[in-house]
Amino acid sequence: METTSLIQEPQKKQKLNEEEDIDGNNKCLSNLPEEVLLHILSFLPTKDAVRTSVLSKRWEYMWVSIPNLVFERSLRPKRTLLMNFVDRALCLRDSDIKRFILSCDVLSDASRVNTWISAVVRHNVQELYIELENFKGDFSLPYCLFTCKTLTSLHLNMWYMILKLPPTICFSNLKILIIESVTFSNERLTQQLFSGLPVLEELQLHECKWGGLKTVSISAPKLRSLSIHEIEMQNWSYGDGRQVMIFGESLQEFYYDGFLHRDYCLYNSFSLEVSEIHVIDDDETPRQMAYHVYKLLIGLSNVKFLTLNCGMVEGLKSSAELLPHIPIFNNLISLTLDWCPVDLDCVATLKILQNSPCLKILKFLEGIWLWLDCGKDDWIPEPVPQCFLSHIKCIEVGSYDGDKKELPAIKILLKNAVVLDEIIISCSEHFAGNLEKQENFYKQLIEFPKGSQNCKIVLK
Repeated sequence: METTSLIQEPQKKQKLNEEEDIDGNNKCLSNLPEEVLLHILSFLPTKDAVRTSVLSKRWEYMWVSIPNLVFERSLRPKRTLLMNFVDRALCLRDSDIKRFILSCDVLSDASRVNTWISAVVRHNVQELYIELENFKGDFSLPYCLFTCKTLTSLHLNMWYMILKLPPTICFSNLKILIIESVTFSNERLTQQLFSGLPVLEELQLHECKWGGLKTVSISAPKLRSLSIHEIEMQNWSYGDGRQVMIFGESLQEFYYDGFLHRDYCLYNSFSLEVSEIHVIDDDETPRQMAYHVYKLLIGLSNVKFLTLNCGMVEGLKSSAELLPHIPIFNNLISLTLDWCPVDLDCVATLKILQNSPCLKILKFLEGIWLWLDCGKDDWIPEPVPQCFLSHIKCIEVGSYDGDKKELPAIKILLKNAVVLDEIIISCSEHFAGNLEKQENFYKQLIEFPKGSQNCKIVLK
């Protein structure tokens, strides 16, 4: 019995000390300053932060001051609970909001949702993410949002709802703007939106629909990065005069993927460094697409690092009259051709290489081949691109599969790139599984005539 008592005594004492710590508010966590506790709470989901209100009287309303509030869409039976939860959180709020995230079905509660957004703006919100769904008709966000002086980041996703814009727009401190699945309907107000962004640095437009807008103008003077994604088919056709004008005196990065059914015209893009263009091939109207590609390439002529999908490049073949007018890429040092194997004999591919005199790095991510008769090993591009004779140091060829059209293309690269330091060839999964074929391939490579005797061959 005595032994048992000695064992139990420390345990009882420890339990009493723990209870005393909680009741006396002496635990280390509770002794921390309020700003530290709020910082810790900010890492919790909002609903979990609310649960801390049961810990003690001090914690009861602490959650209403956390800097970040997140309210995500609930299933229909729980939607009322979510709506009431947002009401209570904003009603009790007595401090500024750093980040506010709202995802919900609007249904018949448009005015209620706008009341929340207005409240968030009054609390000097800095980062705002709004995802709205299930609303019929034009949707008007509160006017105060479009003149909010504290907002630095805005992500707006409206699931193809028509956004009705106010007559005055000025985001004086907005640096990041992401607009997703929004339908624009008023040309003048849309232009006003994209010109009311004096300090904007990053703009992303994902799956936006432009309705009947003929012209979209983007003219943010400090814009550094612009991304446009238009994977879904738009409800217009080629050649209807629609265009997107981008005035980018500070633009450093430009990304596009989609059907390119509009003219994308970049003006004053002298600072452009990185661009990735992926055009989805439209076999029905190749000539019209070629003209859109050509106009886009003109705006990219100052770029340093360029990625193009080969379908876009080969699309230029359908309009041979454009090839002599493809711009000179004097600043281009790295060119990546993506999506499918590149035909080395494609006149458009050769023209871009011939117009890139300072190119140092050339990548064929999905491989390369030569559609000419494979017996013509003496074929050379005419004229040989200047970059092959003076600048190209590294060539990467991906997805090598052992096809008979691939080997002649690699042979031509090795023969004509006279200052090449390294060629890296990555094998496809199929080819990599056959060691005997790889060994034979490597033996052929080292026997090929090389324009550069210092060229290192790397097989991966």
